[in-house]
Amino acid sequence: MHSLGLIVHDDQSFLTKVVDLGIEQGIFTRDRADEIIRISVAMANKYVLQKEVDFRSTEELAKVQETILKLVGVGLEIKSTSSVEEGVRLLMDASPVDLFRLAYTRIEKLRRRWRSLLLNHRVEIMVSSEEYDCLDELSCQRLAEMSAFSESELFTIQSLTLDDRLFSTLGMVEYYEGELERYEFILRLRDILPFAYLNKSKNVKGGSLSEVDCLREALINTLVVSAAVDAADPVAVSMEDVREFLDKLEAVDEADILSPELEEVVVDLIHELSEGLDEHEAGLLAKEFLEAVRKLVETIVTEWETVASPSEDTFFKRWSRLVILTDVPDPVDRILSTQTALDEFDFEFLIERLAGFHGEDAQALIDRLPWKVMSPVQVTRLFHRFPDHYKRFGKHASLAGFSADDLINLLEGLEQSAVKPLKPELTRALASGKFTLEELELLAAPPHTDLLPLLLSAAPHPDTDVKRVMLEFREGTKRRREVILFSCVNADFFPVFFSEAWSIDPDFVKRQARAIPASKIAPFLISAAGGARPRVPEEATTTLGVDFRSEQVNELFKSLPAGKKKAVIASLSKD
Repeated sequence: MHSLGLIVHDDQSFLTKVVDLGIEQGIFTRDRADEIIRISVAMANKYVLQKEVDFRSTEELAKVQETILKLVGVGLEIKSTSSVEEGVRLLMDASPVDLFRLAYTRIEKLRRRWRSLLLNHRVEIMVSSEEYDCLDELSCQRLAEMSAFSESELFTIQSLTLDDRLFSTLGMVEYYEGELERYEFILRLRDILPFAYLNKSKNVKGGSLSEVDCLREALINTLVVSAAVDAADPVAVSMEDVREFLDKLEAVDEADILSPELEEVVVDLIHELSEGLDEHEAGLLAKEFLEAVRKLVETIVTEWETVASPSEDTFFKRWSRLVILTDVPDPVDRILSTQTALDEFDFEFLIERLAGFHGEDAQALIDRLPWKVMSPVQVTRLFHRFPDHYKRFGKHASLAGFSADDLINLLEGLEQSAVKPLKPELTRALASGKFTLEELELLAAPPHTDLLPLLLSAAPHPDTDVKRVMLEFREGTKRRREVILFSCVNADFFPVFFSEAWSIDPDFVKRQARAIPASKIAPFLISAAGGARPRVPEEATTTLGVDFRSEQVNELFKSLPAGKKKAVIASLSKD
């Protein structure tokens, strides 16, 4: 826009079109352009003070003047009813200040109405004191925060500031006025939809209401499902009702998303609910109702395997978010009977329930926890959150599938007393996993040094290199040597490694062998001897002597305490 000093950069703005046409027709003069510039600068100065804009920033000041001129253009578009020819005539005589005020007043009114959306958007949900006492803390919180808006709608309302810079055209203003009208009508739906029935129906439970994603949409969905299957309660349906609804729902395509039968149900409901409304509100109701039903049908089509799942647990969890269910199973029984991975919502519920239990109640819940379907993170959180239950956890916890990082995270937050009951599971985890030497060294690091013998069960990592192992043993620290010696017992190269380790530091090997549990010492010696079983003389139980056909292994056996020797002989005699 040359005559205004390129202040307005949008060539498609109404003000630009008016000025360009005025110049083309010879109506718009340079003096008038200079006058508008002077007035806009004066308005910008007042705007800066009112909005507390950083007047030291040239960039911010330029944005302010651009905003002022855009709002003048919006005011001109309003007054001229979007007629460019009428805009040229008005711009020659109209006051830019009046045009700015016309636009600003309309935008400010829009902002005030937008901010007032959250002043009273809650839907009051009442439950009996007995039922309230039975609900968990999270459910009570959700009931207290029930809103006519969905979470995404609340986020939009809270995050949208409707800054003046947003409104460069009247079209932008009208767009957000249209959005405001929709949101205000959603609030109006609190009086149109039968929300009050939720507090009157004996079939509606607080627990089921707290599960829904959006109360408004869930109520509409429930009305549709109930009417489609002729259920006894319009605002609550059973899981059997939902399955019957799915059976009735014909296959839909993109061109006709509603089956004729469902369309008839929806139309009847809209007519019933719109009774007493004027034509405009009835149209808005139909639009909101149809949008909710469209989302429901699209969910059914795109998520059929979940929404029609034969698993009662999966079926309940999906539909409890879409409709208001009557037959809500006991949440603890439902979660504890699951055979699938435990999701975070159910896991948080169990944690909260366990935190409120004591004594025998807590022990009974721990005994029933679905350990095998918990993730490593969930198992770790249980141990770290409830140190008083370490022993009970240790009897049931499954560490199958734990990676080295998972085991390290678990052990780092445990006290020494909590590790002992976990040793059998740790042994199984080490035997079934594939860990590098670095990972095993971290697992056996202080303060869990007593876990070192558990490495005897570890399966060697498939990428373990014999030459590297030999080098690291020769040059490594005491802890690294210990980890290598214990964790390579089951490797094919262990006999060669043992021979090398013995030649490097036999005293070290002897000390470590004494730390091996009595039940593990015989397999250790046999592996060191290349799998060859020793000759056990008849008098071995009295002389405590065996022949491993390897001088180094025989020397190691002779260095063992008498108790360990007896354990070796007893183990060999059984076999």
